[in-house]
Amino acid sequence: MKKSSSGSKAARRTRAKSPRRRRVNSLDQGLLGPAALTATSDRILMSAANLFATLGFAHTSMPAIAKQSGITPGAIYRHFESKAELLMAVVRYALETLPTSVRVLEPAQLDASDLPEFAASYTTPGYKLIRQLSLEVHAAGTRADDAGALLTKVNAESARVISRSISAAQKNGTLDPKLDPDFAAIFFQAMVMGLAHLDTLQPGLIGNQSWHDFVLDRISAVLGFQRPARARPDSSEDPLSSDAAELDSD
Repeated sequence: MKKSSSGSKAARRTRAKSPRRRRVNSLDQGLLGPAALTATSDRILMSAANLFATLGFAHTSMPAIAKQSGITPGAIYRHFESKAELLMAVVRYALETLPTSVRVLEPAQLDASDLPEFAASYTTPGYKLIRQLSLEVHAAGTRADDAGALLTKVNAESARVISRSISAAQKNGTLDPKLDPDFAAIFFQAMVMGLAHLDTLQPGLIGNQSWHDFVLDRISAVLGFQRPARARPDSSEDPLSSDAAELDSD
């Protein structure tokens, strides 16, 4: 008696189904690079982020990234023309996938009122990768001409986007009209870059709510925003006290 092949056919159909691809956030054109990531690009970015953060830009090779991504060394250049371009894409990708509502890298959606919280987010544990990658980007910019040129372009475009958001806030009356939007944008970039050094400068302040609120208040004040006062556990407590004690005990 001939066996029915319906079961085996169903099994083959099940095995033949392509695995569902993980949804990848879209990236804006221009400042943000490609409009969408393929599954392969996604793997490359995650592998590169891990290697750049652990080994540093200078000690990470494109073949090593390709190997960790499961592709051939030549295939990686179909997605990214250079290591410098890949580093910038990694930073954008990391920012895009963070669990935050602040969309500083989306020019069409950027509101100047988001800027203080974006800067304060650099004091949180969840931004460790961003802090590490930010330092790698600027270090690479001093060592490699292609990285330096790309960094200059991205910084200039980022400053223009931030400046336009500040100008828009001035026009609608939420910011001081006497504030120079270009200087304010550059100042904001400098403050964020300074906070990227927090892991080595003051690691004990990472995750400290009082420090987060201090940064939020100061950036808001510089940009001319007023935040409503809120009760703190102890306004007289030195935000460095508990963390300094921990550092001294190490």
